[in-house]
Amino acid sequence: MRIAQVSLIPLRLELRQPLKTSQGGHAVREGFLVRVVDEEGREGLGEAMPLPAFGTESLEDCGVTLNAWLSELKGQFLGDSVRAIEDTLSPFPPAVARGDGVRIRARQVTPAGAMPAAEHALELALLDLLAQRQGVPLCWLLAEEARTEVAVNALLGADTPEALAEEARQAVDEGFGTLKLKVAGRPLDADEARVKAVRDAVGPDVKLRLDANGGWSEPDAKRALDRLGWYGLELVEQPTPPEDLAALWRVQRRAPCTVAADESLASPDALRALLTVDPLLGGGPAVGAVVLKPMVLGGLLPCLVVAMRAARLGMQAYVTSSIDGVVARAGAAHLAAALPSGALASGLAIGRLLAKEPEDHPYHPQRGVIRLSSTPGLGLSSQSLV
Repeated sequence: MRIAQVSLIPLRLELRQPLKTSQGGHAVREGFLVRVVDEEGREGLGEAMPLPAFGTESLEDCGVTLNAWLSELKGQFLGDSVRAIEDTLSPFPPAVARGDGVRIRARQVTPAGAMPAAEHALELALLDLLAQRQGVPLCWLLAEEARTEVAVNALLGADTPEALAEEARQAVDEGFGTLKLKVAGRPLDADEARVKAVRDAVGPDVKLRLDANGGWSEPDAKRALDRLGWYGLELVEQPTPPEDLAALWRVQRRAPCTVAADESLASPDALRALLTVDPLLGGGPAVGAVVLKPMVLGGLLPCLVVAMRAARLGMQAYVTSSIDGVVARAGAAHLAAALPSGALASGLAIGRLLAKEPEDHPYHPQRGVIRLSSTPGLGLSSQSLV
């Protein structure tokens, strides 16, 4: 069976309001939808939504790379294109770092440098096609015991304490049991007022996690968590700069909650170190959890390898979106369903932040949960998305 058609479709996602982080704001996301069709009309979809600030290639390099890869892919036998995927599914390969990890290419020559968003898009499209060929949902390719439901958190985007409190109450009314709030990049007093407003609005039983995006120094992180920890935090994502794993370890050792590594995973060297028992870090894991962004790590398969290694070291793993579109979030939901544990909610409910989210796709959270159907592949059609 040959690949009969390939196409690359520009995507533009506008947020209802800019999402502010300690590293800046995001109002618009641009990328590409990858479409790969076989001779029987099965359509595999992938998505590239590069975010250089998080460690991906630029939009321009991503587009050039995908155009070159898809040109080479057209006309190839589907079996040749997916063999690399099939070979990696079991057993999992040992490599996890970008450059020597799991990569799905079709013998293409690529520009210098890492291309994780492009790799993610092509891998996802081929996995979607492979799952359809086998008549199973994509998550079953990743794990036979994949769950059918994925708990997700609500990301709060309002700026003032009053607006955050109202947004938090609405999210809880919609069924979300975990709320996430961006912190750092502002005075600690302001962050405390925002956290307090959310906790007061939703009560003690709703899980509350913070995301500093690496915006605190080590002393600032310790000082902030000493104060914010009083509000009953579930975890904090990337409290210190991504490159300083020793600081991350020291913050975790005194933090009142789990510390999760996020932006640190974008560095191959830091990722290797995180997945190694380092005597310099007390002989144990540096953090309690790792945050998997498929767009940054180059696909679902590299993320699954990271999750399995993390689990062996006693770390949890969960999946988040890098403000992606429906196709990428669908793939991420299937990944989340296949993780060793589903104890931590994944960050895949960002559709509520987008101005023009398609209404008829099956990955809308219901009562804080994304439910996966038994439809083969991702169960999406490009006609309903563009």
